[in-house]
Amino acid sequence: MKPILMKHGETPHESFKAWRNGDPYRHIPWHYHPEYELTYIHRGYGELFVGDKLVDYDHEEIVLFGPNLPHEWRSKKKDDPDYYSESVSIHFGHNFVGESFYNLSESKSLINLLEIAKRGIRVTHKKTKRYVKEKLFTLPETTGLNRIITLLQILEKISESSELELMSSSSFTQSTESIQDFKVNKIYEFVLKNFMHSISVTEAANIVNMTKTSFCRFFKERTNKSFIQYVNEIRIGYACKLLLEGELSISQVAFDSGFENISYFNRQFKQLKDYTPTEYREMFFTKDE
Repeated sequence: MKPILMKHGETPHESFKAWRNGDPYRHIPWHYHPEYELTYIHRGYGELFVGDKLVDYDHEEIVLFGPNLPHEWRSKKKDDPDYYSESVSIHFGHNFVGESFYNLSESKSLINLLEIAKRGIRVTHKKTKRYVKEKLFTLPETTGLNRIITLLQILEKISESSELELMSSSSFTQSTESIQDFKVNKIYEFVLKNFMHSISVTEAANIVNMTKTSFCRFFKERTNKSFIQYVNEIRIGYACKLLLEGELSISQVAFDSGFENISYFNRQFKQLKDYTPTEYREMFFTKDE
């Protein structure tokens, strides 16, 4: 499906929007919006697509999305209706503090943070997460100038963290700086919907009414990678999620991720992650908490 432009209610008396979510399950379709988004998952788990990456999310997750970065939360609450989802989200525009603010020398770290947020940021540092969590919980009820101060404190803390995980690839964000790039988005949508099954270059080319040769050239020019490489990256991202769940054999993980050949899966995994699937799984299951 095409990314949906999500429009939020106007806040004429506030410079940004802050609210809590509490639903039986969380599912926000593949969408984008012109605002930055900072979300904290207090309770819940599922899958999160960000640009051209797929990651598993769980409680205590904190992510920052840049403007127009397509993303989708796919909660697993439907499988366990008694397990509810709770989160806090902030949406703010680039100029929520005024354009002149970015001319200040003290704003350098914030400028850098907002720039890399175009790829999506996952906060992984434990102390940073605790600090951000405490501030975010108070923000929906905070009023006056303290609202802006609190958000700036949160963003400053994140910008100072030494453990930030960039989520989407730079090639994806470059190719979707104009979200109206119809052909690129249509290809991404096709892959995200079908990556667990066999996908051919010819099928993808037909989606955008191009010859196979023209399609390969077009995709390479727009993303700096081949179509097969892109599909493999999506599949490996999903395979990582399955490996960390620990319920399937390596071969079943490969098949469920869309690979038809175990040897090819192992080679691609090692190439992208620097570990074999077995090493990757063992590394995380033996990792100290």
